[in-house]
Amino acid sequence: MIKLKDLYPKQASFLMEKKELGSAYIEKIRMLTQRNNHTTARLELAKQMKNKMFIDIYEGMIKIQDAYGSFPMDLGKFRQKMDNQLFKAAKQYFSNYDIIKGVF
Repeated sequence: MIKLKDLYPKQASFLMEKKELGSAYIEKIRMLTQRNNHTTARLELAKQMKNKMFIDIYEGMIKIQDAYGSFPMDLGKFRQKMDNQLFKAAKQYFSNYDIIKGVF
């Protein structure tokens, strides 16, 4: 039997059912944000999405921040660009995106 996702692999993500992020993870993200661990909070969201690209990017940002001793302004600009892409992907991935976005 031929499946629609096999015929149109790039559009398969639109056919997938959205998942709901559990309240424990939402609370963890909220607490990280509240403690000014914004990059770690975004990393946690990327991990819940199982998105390797975003996981690698945010882990790299954390390493730079640790090595530098603070969060460089140029890295902050880059993080803003990545945040836009991360939140766009999260909106497509999670059915309760509005709640998730509210804790950031």
